[in-house]
Amino acid sequence: MTTEIAPLVAEEQARYPVPGVSIGVSTDDEEWTAGFGVTSVANPVPVDADTLFQIGSITKTFLGTLVMRLVEEGKLDLDVPVRRWVPELRLRDEDAAARATLRHLLTHYAGWFGDHFVDLGENDDALARYVASMADLEQQVPLGSEWAYNNAAFGLAGRVVELVTDLPIETAMREQLLEPLGLARTFFFAREVITHRVAAGHNAFDGTPQVVRPWALPRAWRCRT
Repeated sequence: MTTEIAPLVAEEQARYPVPGVSIGVSTDDEEWTAGFGVTSVANPVPVDADTLFQIGSITKTFLGTLVMRLVEEGKLDLDVPVRRWVPELRLRDEDAAARATLRHLLTHYAGWFGDHFVDLGENDDALARYVASMADLEQQVPLGSEWAYNNAAFGLAGRVVELVTDLPIETAMREQLLEPLGLARTFFFAREVITHRVAAGHNAFDGTPQVVRPWALPRAWRCRT
């Protein structure tokens, strides 16, 4: 498998400024993983099959799965306004705030401005403060009227999980999803990944990758990015 994949990876790395990548292939008969390139152009440790990468918005899939587990347990309902669990929710559009459901949030049909990125610290109240900061978000289209990618809606969904489980979202995710799935090397905090081989984030300038410094992903974003 490596001899088949390696030339393709080398070709793509020559076209795009991607310092390192890991690849996994799973079929009915075989599971194969391999790493290519380096974890950082500044400190070039080779990427291997166990190198950790930031997964970005794939976290939304994990959050959605946890929400559905709580739905199956009767603790959440996809079609009940989220104010049942977050009565303090305020949005610029009061009708949207009053009627928004988890189904709207998880399917990107909330309609308000979604790229709301603010750093609200590293304490356990980060997500609660994030939801409070949504009060002035513009309602760009009516609730439920059309699909529009919405990071802020997933932040609100994460807060619902916190209130239902009485746990910080990271703890709820770990105890109720990651551990049952056996995902022992999936982490939320830099202090956890630093003892592992981990790839740094990079930006490209004039076609040349450079390490992003500082390495920062505010806590209020981590349940969705």
